[in-house]
Amino acid sequence: MQFQLNCVQQATRATMNSFALSVFVLAVGAVSVSASLQHYVVEKSFNQAQAECAEYQGVHDDDLLRYVKEGYPDVEEVRCLLRCVAFNLRFWNHTTGLQKNMVAGHFVPYPDDFHNVERTEACLAENLYTCDDDLCTQVYKAFQCYYQYYGALSECPQFVVNSYLEDLQVAYDLFGMLAVSQSTLQSLAGGCFPSGEESLCFFYSFVTRSGLYSVEDGAKLERLYYQYKEEVFNPNNAQTVACLQNQKKLACKKSTCQQAYDTFQNCFGESRGLEYLLHTVFVDAAKAFLGQPVCYCNKVKTCPLHKCYGR
Repeated sequence: MQFQLNCVQQATRATMNSFALSVFVLAVGAVSVSASLQHYVVEKSFNQAQAECAEYQGVHDDDLLRYVKEGYPDVEEVRCLLRCVAFNLRFWNHTTGLQKNMVAGHFVPYPDDFHNVERTEACLAENLYTCDDDLCTQVYKAFQCYYQYYGALSECPQFVVNSYLEDLQVAYDLFGMLAVSQSTLQSLAGGCFPSGEESLCFFYSFVTRSGLYSVEDGAKLERLYYQYKEEVFNPNNAQTVACLQNQKKLACKKSTCQQAYDTFQNCFGESRGLEYLLHTVFVDAAKAFLGQPVCYCNKVKTCPLHKCYGR
């Protein structure tokens, strides 16, 4: 007779067999584990975010199914459900509103439809939200343009960008996880980067934990483009792709940490994204970790408190 094991039964059987399998699993896992590590990365589909928001807002399952079947009708519960989804997936924020590159990632254009972007932009222009619209209505109008004209909703999880506070938390956690030395912390707090191999390894760990880089793939352009919205991170930027290919050819001559930093510095050195990491996130996180005031380095003045010198 066939039956399904519940979680407890599965756990019991797994424990009984774990010793026999452990050596094999460890041996195989050690080779491929880096490719499956989650780090501090969130990937979420539209349906997942929608289900979460329905639970938060008390939308009943049968109502949710009906709303989806009817194409998200213009009623208050639907409008506010979509507002929640938009913030959940970070394709809307309070300062700049709609994040077009992020919402587009949750739709798949139909084959041979080469004018979906133009139709979507025309819809957005025709349905501009006004100051009289509440936030639910603003999000709803923008979403409907993509829903009607851009393509079909994707079922695939997409990278969810980190906020400033999450970036700070990643850096703050790594200070403890890596036991970053006082001298490196002081240099980071003063905006002096890089200050040695330890600072380079902190950088490597940060971009790896944030899901923006891996030893196997190098810089993850799609995620970087989502995160920073700069053309230099565009996966279709031929100059960037060529730069990254050249950097990979030099990897065998460098440490892992040096290779990660050189990749970002040589290919994205003028980007606002890299500037933000080095001189906002790292500085602010180190300041918080040290719990003391910070003076910033420049070429004229040294900082006696942190003993960090001009870049």
